[in-house]
Amino acid sequence: MQGILYFHVPKCGGSSFGAALRLRFFYSQASVSPRDTPQAHCKKANPTNTSAQISARYETRHLRLTHLLTQGTRCITGHMRYCPDLHDRLATAYAHVTLLRDPVTRFVSHYRYLQRHHPDPNRAKTLDAFLDSPDAERIGSQFLFYFGGATSDQDQAITRANLALSQFDLVGDLGNPAGFLTSLRQLVPGPLLHLHRNRAPPVHPIPEALQARIEQICAADIAIYRAAMALPQAA
Repeated sequence: MQGILYFHVPKCGGSSFGAALRLRFFYSQASVSPRDTPQAHCKKANPTNTSAQISARYETRHLRLTHLLTQGTRCITGHMRYCPDLHDRLATAYAHVTLLRDPVTRFVSHYRYLQRHHPDPNRAKTLDAFLDSPDAERIGSQFLFYFGGATSDQDQAITRANLALSQFDLVGDLGNPAGFLTSLRQLVPGPLLHLHRNRAPPVHPIPEALQARIEQICAADIAIYRAAMALPQAA
């Protein structure tokens, strides 16, 4: 059975499917998490997310992913960025899988998740005010960040993200979890449970007055999402 790499973009339902995959590969599985790293402890002491802190955390995750691949771990899940070099060098025998979500809905869910679980006195208290904050662009371009590589050229990053996702074995849509699970079971023979983790409170409609502003913030992710959903391996 081939290995599997599950790239979990925040607030795209990845906790449930990642847990199910790790249970399926019980004897050779791992989750890429920075919770026990010095960077994670620094974040607890200072919740402000600077570019340097974010870069350090993801570099730690990249090193852990590299180590797990080198060790031959068969199932690896987590908040980790796609790396073409790792794909070509160490992960050719792994199915690459991710689950995406409508970017506007994902953006609002991410903001509300941060408010519930990672309160920060420096963060805007309302969604309307948050749209004008520096963090809004970062939260609104997670697909770009996870799959587009390190570049300041947004158009180039979108092109890289589209190319990366075109090489995935399965790209799901959280709007169709049953279809994604069916396709995932075809990639991973044997029992694969449908677990439910990190259930969020009921989603309230996005205020119509904010829709256009959020779409502008999420423009790059919307382009990536639409291209991904047109792929033959989209589910």
